[in-house]
Amino acid sequence: MFLSSFIANEPASVNEELPQFLGNLGTKRNFAWAFGSRDLPTGVPSRFLDIYPEGVVEKYDSFGIVYVRLWLVGRDPQRLLIGIFLGAARAEQAEPRRAATYVRHELENLIDPLERERGFQYKTWGDADIWWRDEGVSVRAVTRQFEQFMTYRATEPDDGNIDSIAEDIGELVKAVDVAIDQLEPIREFGKNILLLYYGENLPPAPAAAGDPFAEGGAVAVGPAADAPELKPEPDWFATLPAVPDLGDLRGMQEAYAKVTAALAAGKHVLLMGAPGVGKTELAEAVCRQIPQPYDVVTATSDWTSVHTIGGYMPVPQPGSDAEPLDFIPGVFTEAMAANKWLIIDEMNRADIDKAFGEMFTLLGGKRKSIMLPYRKRQDDGSYRRVVLGMANTQEADNHVYSLDPSWRLIGTMNTFDKASLFQMSFAFSRRVAVIEIAIPAEADYRVILETGAAVLLDGGDALHEGVLSYLTAIFAVESGAGLGALDLRVGPAIPLDMIRFIDRMRRFEKEPAKLVLAALESYLFPQFEGRHEQTCDIAASLAAALGMPTLPDESMTRLRTFTGAMD
Repeated sequence: MFLSSFIANEPASVNEELPQFLGNLGTKRNFAWAFGSRDLPTGVPSRFLDIYPEGVVEKYDSFGIVYVRLWLVGRDPQRLLIGIFLGAARAEQAEPRRAATYVRHELENLIDPLERERGFQYKTWGDADIWWRDEGVSVRAVTRQFEQFMTYRATEPDDGNIDSIAEDIGELVKAVDVAIDQLEPIREFGKNILLLYYGENLPPAPAAAGDPFAEGGAVAVGPAADAPELKPEPDWFATLPAVPDLGDLRGMQEAYAKVTAALAAGKHVLLMGAPGVGKTELAEAVCRQIPQPYDVVTATSDWTSVHTIGGYMPVPQPGSDAEPLDFIPGVFTEAMAANKWLIIDEMNRADIDKAFGEMFTLLGGKRKSIMLPYRKRQDDGSYRRVVLGMANTQEADNHVYSLDPSWRLIGTMNTFDKASLFQMSFAFSRRVAVIEIAIPAEADYRVILETGAAVLLDGGDALHEGVLSYLTAIFAVESGAGLGALDLRVGPAIPLDMIRFIDRMRRFEKEPAKLVLAALESYLFPQFEGRHEQTCDIAASLAAALGMPTLPDESMTRLRTFTGAMD
């Protein structure tokens, strides 16, 4: 089998075995092949085998012709990427993405079945699906040439899957064989591809396809010529109550005013602040005051555009064992289609650039639409191209997830959580209004704690007053003592959770200082993750507030567990 020989780095055996494999495919054209190798910038070795239509152009890999590439990367384990590759003169910055979008549109009738039926896909070089760690070295920043895969699949070849991989390679070769006919005249097509790479004299968009050169790998779609007149956004700002009902939130009137003004001005909003200040509660309160239906989701470090926008997933069919791939919308797409505003909690835990993908185009405003590289199965079994955006982009062959012009996204970002904080890119920050939510002033903070501590009154004045005084010293004082002295103040949600814990824990412990310390270990210590350089200062400040010379050894051990400090 030629594939096993290629993986074993036996080119002579490949030369003997590959002709029979290609001859059995029944292609219209003869195919030739070429070997290549290179060490990636991270030092990781890679080898590739290119299978290309013979006699079409003189130099197959620099003219803009599509061909099959088998790219073997890394060692122990090796990752094999197989797919349809785009040859071009250069591969720098965003140019491969522009060319990929153009070619995918030209060949969508060939690429779409590969992705729906065989699990192929298109991803950009920074996507997690095509990077891994090899001997402690990240292979993520390898080469933007990965974006020259028009569609690809990554595997770890072994004896159990080698035949199925070879079968997929055969389908790729047959797709390229047909593609050459669709791309005629080849010279004109190659010229267009080269122009795309150099970013000059971009060819006009194909008829009725919109602009295929939009950034981000999605096709931007304009409104149809006979599109109805767009309706203006509803003026909910004018009907807001004069005095908002913010529930238990105190000192939030100014932040509320800024958030509603930014939303009414057409911007999405990012709320930044320390943990427990009420960022998510404020976002929900704003939606209730408008009123506007909304969904709340929590971001994670695993998020990709599949989670947020959607992607192909197997869908069981009634009365059949078949599970064909179909486009399943992500959390953004579902919220847009239902016209529910989306509140994303803990946005700092996600890699925003990777997770948002094509959404950047829509977040930029100007009532745009984007065409995704997916198709949605219809009730009659046919498939339509997936479009996100304005409803007036509906065409016969499009499945549109409509975006109402009044739709908004509200994110929250924890500035205190250093251990899991992703950097916010400029591309995202310029699409949102960033509003900082301050910790309540000391007077408001004291009132919040006093109100929460009322549940302890039935335990006697000593318990109530003791717990309240300790919590006030630790959390409410703005400077000179407690967390304020270390510039580590957190919002009132954390001490309020501690009070509810103490209310139950007092069944087993009566001493206020010990109750508060037990609550600190469970609710406050985890907030100090990664702050190993401040471990001693944190311990000293908390001990002083509790009237102790030092924290007990058991408490210090728990604190170091979260801060990462050594004994």
